[in-house]
Amino acid sequence: MGRHYKGVADMLELFRRATEAERQWAAHAATLPDDDKRQLFRQWWAKASAAQAAGRYVRSCPHYLRGLTCGARKKDGTLCRSTTLCANGRCKFHGGASTGPRSPEGRARALENLKLGRLKRGDS
Repeated sequence: MGRHYKGVADMLELFRRATEAERQWAAHAATLPDDDKRQLFRQWWAKASAAQAAGRYVRSCPHYLRGLTCGARKKDGTLCRSTTLCANGRCKFHGGASTGPRSPEGRARALENLKLGRLKRGDS
């Protein structure tokens, strides 16, 4: 190893083991089906969003998740091949539209916003 202090040599050995374990995991993850990869993508996205909100550095998407496609069925029966995925692991077209507010408080807020918008435009 060279003429390092004992602590440095130990840290280098730990780093080597960690990179080897990460390499093995990446090789395993590359063989997973797309549904499992999409689940891994959602987990990565949640961690990355939390780190970014806390102001920490966010690593780019792991290489075994790059190129992951949406995979949703289109109207013509083929699979969507879009690779720009959102937090849920689907593209912007297949992520699902909002169904609106569910709670009574949310519905009241939406109604109030609707009334305010009409007042600003001058509609009755």
